[in-house]
Amino acid sequence: MPEIRLTCISPEAAAAVTAEATRPGDTVHTVRQDGHQVVIGYHDIRWPMDVAEFAHEIGHAHDDDAARVIEGVQTGRGVTQ
Repeated sequence: MPEIRLTCISPEAAAAVTAEATRPGDTVHTVRQDGHQVVIGYHDIRWPMDVAEFAHEIGHAHDDDAARVIEGVQTGRGVTQ
């Protein structure tokens, strides 16, 4: 499954995003915390874009970090397998 990392403003912010975005039972669209980052696993590129937008809107990620995720899933930059 491809993954991309969203950098949040703090480990606490990453924990809040992870808690809110977790979808119990969904093994295709996932989130997990790694320090101040949220690792987003996805099948549909809309999932990481939605998580990044949500994190920015609630003030847990800067706009440039959210934009980096959106651009990354569209171009493949920063995506790992």
